[in-house]
Amino acid sequence: MTAPFAAELCGYRPNGKPSTSDSHDPGSVEWGHALFEALGVASGTAETPQVGDVMERRAAEHLASLRPDLALAQSRAALAFEQYRHLDVFRQFSKTYRGPAAELDQALDELPPGPEFDSVRAHIYRAIAAAQQDHQLVTQLQDTMPEESLLRIDITVAAPAPVDRLLIGLSSKWSLRTDRAQDCVSQGAKLVNHRRGHMPHYAVLTMEPRPSMLKLIAYGSGAVDCIYHLALPELRQAAEHIASTKKTKAGAPGWPQKLMLDRMITQGRIRSYQQLVDEVLRLPHWG
Repeated sequence: MTAPFAAELCGYRPNGKPSTSDSHDPGSVEWGHALFEALGVASGTAETPQVGDVMERRAAEHLASLRPDLALAQSRAALAFEQYRHLDVFRQFSKTYRGPAAELDQALDELPPGPEFDSVRAHIYRAIAAAQQDHQLVTQLQDTMPEESLLRIDITVAAPAPVDRLLIGLSSKWSLRTDRAQDCVSQGAKLVNHRRGHMPHYAVLTMEPRPSMLKLIAYGSGAVDCIYHLALPELRQAAEHIASTKKTKAGAPGWPQKLMLDRMITQGRIRSYQQLVDEVLRLPHWG
């Protein structure tokens, strides 16, 4: 299944290049044209402004319509969910911590003179000294505590409150560049390493057509479970078309880029939008 909104998001820039393409990469332009043709996008169709944001919103809306019992949202912080809430404890403490209270000093000033209050003064002085020591330790902890940064997750599917357990997290990328691919992998690694308890299903949702760029995420550390492609059937058609125009050496099994795509699909590294829908529908029902 192709995402029902995939084709309507596609269009061409004023220079005639597909909106998925890297203008400096002829292969990216070639793949973009082939994919859009397979989707039936007419030449000259204007590109969708802020297409990445629109794609994220349309995907979130569609998935939410399938499971209204779940809490499905855009751009939520991982710290909001059960598995990562512990990472926010010290940050919240640092926000509210004000150091030793001035009330002790005020209490000393308000004590009337006289030997009968000397014992009280001694207790207050000891309390002030102990509070100052604690303050120094807290300040040292604040200065040396690592600040783990978890980016907001583009699309989240969670068990509703009061559970607030992250079930699926999606990084939504209309197209990929090396830095964007690395951001996806880095976010996934943090979600793996910093969780307590249930590991959410974390994947990338994209329209990127180039197998070589998809490979940057699909092959690697395992921080990303898989890639869901908005138009996988059409991407396979595009690969067939481009492969038919390429010369291969005698005896070669086929065009390497198509072989790479086929292999990633066979291995489940790249999956269709339908498989994402199935994943959402398989989640337990709540409420």
